[in-house]
Formats: sequence, structure tokens, C-alpha cells
Amino acid sequence: ENAAATMGRLAKVNVRFVAPDLGRFLLGWCEGMAKIADQAERRDAFQGFIMALRANPQALHQACPHDPSNAIPPILFAVSSWHIPDDAGAELVSGNYAFSPFPAEETELRNALAGLLQEIKTSLGESAWHQVEKSLPVNLRRLFRENYGL
Repeated sequence: ENAAATMGRLAKVNVRFVAPDLGRFLLGWCEGMAKIADQAERRDAFQGFIMALRANPQALHQACPHDPSNAIPPILFAVSSWHIPDDAGAELVSGNYAFSPFPAEETELRNALAGLLQEIKTSLGESAWHQVEKSLPVNLRRLFRENYGL
């Protein structure tokens, strides 16, 4: 989690320092971002991640060279962490739908994430995106459809 927040801050200061090697640690960064509890640190991590991925969209191919679509679910799971209530249990993904709205005070970040996810979907193409969707639990598909128009 500390590394994910630090990478985000580094990218915010100098995206050229982080972006070229993003493919090497993209999956780990997503995993770390999903676990950050402090909202300010989480915001920094995601803001930097957005900047780095936009600076190096090929990172998806670098992270998963045989099938770049395999890099998408970790990004989606990280984004979904903004919607998980504090008291959520393991059944959140497959049980009753109980995701929370994106924090109201983070509208700018939510919009940036929505834009990034739309860009990723467009770059993958409909067929590959459909495969990504099919790999997600039903509640996550609903979350991204209702909150991000995916």
C-alpha cells in the first residue's frame, strides 16, 4: 500500500519517471491501490496511476504481452475498492448488491477514472472488452455499468 501511494505521488510530480516502466509493476500497483485505507493516499495513488497509464498506454501490453486484456480486471478491482463499504463482507462481489457510491468529495477523480476506463474499453475493442466483462462477477459488471457507463 505504501509503495502504491508513493508511486502515485512520484507520477504526479514527474510522470516520465514512472510511465516508461509501468508495465513491469502495473499489476502490483493495482493490487496495492485496492488495499489503501487512507483516502488521501488512495487519491494520490489513483491520480498518479491515471497520469502514468495515459502517458504509457502500452503498459497494458507490457504487463500482459500475450493478452493485454488480462491487465484490465486488476484495474477494475482497484477502482471498485472506492465503492466497498467499510462493513462489507466477502459476499459483496457475488451476494446482494451493496456497493457504495464513489465518495462525493472525490468527483474529479471519479470522472478521471470514468474517462480512463472508457479509453481502455475503446482501445481494447468490443470483442476483447466483452471477454473482460464475462470474467467479472455479476455485481462488478453492474457496478461498472451503472457508475461508469461500461
